Amino acid sequence: MPEIKIRPVANNHGQFLTFLGVIGVLISIAVSHHFWAEFRMVIALLLLASLVTFFIGFAKRLEPEHSFSITPQGITFQHKYGSWKLPWSDILRFEQLNVQVGLDRRPLPYIGVRLGSCDNLINSITPRLASRLPHEQRPLLTMAITQSLLTIEQAQINFSPYKHNDKLIKGPIALYMHHTQALSTAYGYHIYLPLSALDRSADDFIQLLKQCQAHRHDY
Repeated sequence: MPEIKIRPVANNHGQFLTFLGVIGVLISIAVSHHFWAEFRMVIALLLLASLVTFFIGFAKRLEPEHSFSITPQGITFQHKYGSWKLPWSDILRFEQLNVQVGLDRRPLPYIGVRLGSCDNLINSITPRLASRLPHEQRPLLTMAITQSLLTIEQAQINFSPYKHNDKLIKGPIALYMHHTQALSTAYGYHIYLPLSALDRSADDFIQLLKQCQAHRHDY
């Protein structure tokens, strides 16, 4: 069965930053043996910057190797805090997210996904990811308030149970669904794919998703 795996460009940055940090530390140590007395402040700053660079790169290396897996059945999102999986039949459309600022449309670093049903999202998203996404996507709520798409009350984190199809959902999933409902009110989409998780431009990725969805029955 065909499968397309998306490896985010940010992973390549992680390798480079880790390597750069190691080189910086080695240079700092080598230089300190000969010039510590004369340039101790410069060497200390170089060492500190190198260590910070190394740990940033190392943190990026802890991200999953692939951010998306696309098959004829659907799409899976992989995050260091968990995952979700959706069949193509749930997805109504994909669009580059943007907002109206004055007379212009300003693109935001996300692809919006509108769903016909949230059942599979609720059933597949892992609790840790459900807890994490509202914090990562907080800038979207801030933008929505700024653009008068949401009130401050609507954008607040909501820990109360969430009612879905006569079922009461509690815990992290409820928190995430309240967050999803607020973003849907503001922008019209349920899921927000960060552009940093892609290996290509937003337009190219949207085109790929549309092609895969359109031809899923060919396999």
